[in-house]
Amino acid sequence: MTWFSPSQLLGQQRPPFRLAASPHLHSLIALLLGHQDRRRQLLQIHAQLVAHQPFGQSPAPWHVLLKAYSHGPFPQEALHLFRHARRFLADDTFAFAFALKACAGLGWRRAGAQLHGLVIRKGFEFHAYVHTSLVNAYVVCRCLEEARRAFDEMPVKNVVTWNVMITGFAAWGQVENARILFEHMPCKNVVSWTGLIDGYTRACLYGEAVALFCHMMARGVSPSEITVLAVIPAMSNLGGILMGEMLHGYCEKNGLVSDVRVRNSLIDMYAKIGSVQNSLKVFNEMLGRRNLVSWTSIISGFAMHGLSIEAVELFAEMRREGIRPNRITFLSVLNACNHGGLVEKGLAFFESMVYEYNINPEVKHFGCIIDMLGRAGRLSEAEQIIEGLPAEVNVVVWRTLLGCCSKYGEVEMGQRAIKKILNLERESGGDFAVLSNMLNELGWFSDAEQARKLVDGRKTVKVPGLALVGEIR
Repeated sequence: MTWFSPSQLLGQQRPPFRLAASPHLHSLIALLLGHQDRRRQLLQIHAQLVAHQPFGQSPAPWHVLLKAYSHGPFPQEALHLFRHARRFLADDTFAFAFALKACAGLGWRRAGAQLHGLVIRKGFEFHAYVHTSLVNAYVVCRCLEEARRAFDEMPVKNVVTWNVMITGFAAWGQVENARILFEHMPCKNVVSWTGLIDGYTRACLYGEAVALFCHMMARGVSPSEITVLAVIPAMSNLGGILMGEMLHGYCEKNGLVSDVRVRNSLIDMYAKIGSVQNSLKVFNEMLGRRNLVSWTSIISGFAMHGLSIEAVELFAEMRREGIRPNRITFLSVLNACNHGGLVEKGLAFFESMVYEYNINPEVKHFGCIIDMLGRAGRLSEAEQIIEGLPAEVNVVVWRTLLGCCSKYGEVEMGQRAIKKILNLERESGGDFAVLSNMLNELGWFSDAEQARKLVDGRKTVKVPGLALVGEIR
């Protein structure tokens, strides 16, 4: 066999075969032109298949390319190939499954519906592999009614089909429907349990997520790394230290901590439930395996607990090890500087983020800088930064400045902040309460009364405070 490179097929020289003999090869070769730097290995395979023209002899070459393109970074190319495959009568069950996979990757619901029609025309509507791909395409495109209808039409459903429905509905927030499907599933596996646990966690139903995890363990189903990653955020929000330590012990015993993602999640979990010592212990045990997420998690944990100097030192150590910080890492170290009163260091980090690492700051970064300057009494600088921002800031930034004005008695600046807040949001009365309290502290009682009257006149609502007292074991 003679091997041809993509450059031979795409160059200016005459191709090593006659294009007139295969009219569709023009379009097949055109696919080679796009995104060459992103798929070099696939280009080699594609080039050989085009050069030796086996497409009309067997559907296998189509399967190879359709699978590669549907799983690649440019799944729309799989649909172009699928159109050609139909002309060569290679549109069998495999081809349809890969085309539906491409629709799911693109989120193209109309293309999925069109393929559904072709599936019925070809008589593949009861083929489990194709129909599962169809259900998955509908679920990913958030066509949940169509997905349920296609699912109900299946005479035989395999485990994969059930899991597609459960994980898909749970991911889109339809946890009640996902639970109903889960209860009716004849043979559950770890994927089924994990999908529903993840759905509860995403829906902020943390108690249900942890209860389901415990039920899964009691049924003798061993959790995977993905299961642990799904339940850890729920445990973090519930705040049970004993529960977190039990999960950590299980992961150590069963080798799940070999996954760096599990260790990173444990660092974050311990920090959120109040045990920064355990966070640091997990982090230190990762020597040689730490990635950017590991460093960001431990820096964020130290910042969360007010250990600003330690967080800054960790950030410096991270840079010495050659780990390049991202915008989330910078936000964590800026928060540490903010709560620790390290104003000059915070400004230096902000400048480094913009000019050394070329990271465009977001509203959260500006909000952190403004809060840091406001806490230090440098309100004029904070206001100048807000006014100089290229994009309009949200109401949270102005409320941050208003709170700092209340602390330092800057009435005029506080009034300007109130005006900006009213332009963005007219329904909250909490801002007038802050202004009224500030005026009362300065002895301006008549003005304070006027601010309170504005709350009643505008019929704004002040959200009541809520405190939860208790301990979760």
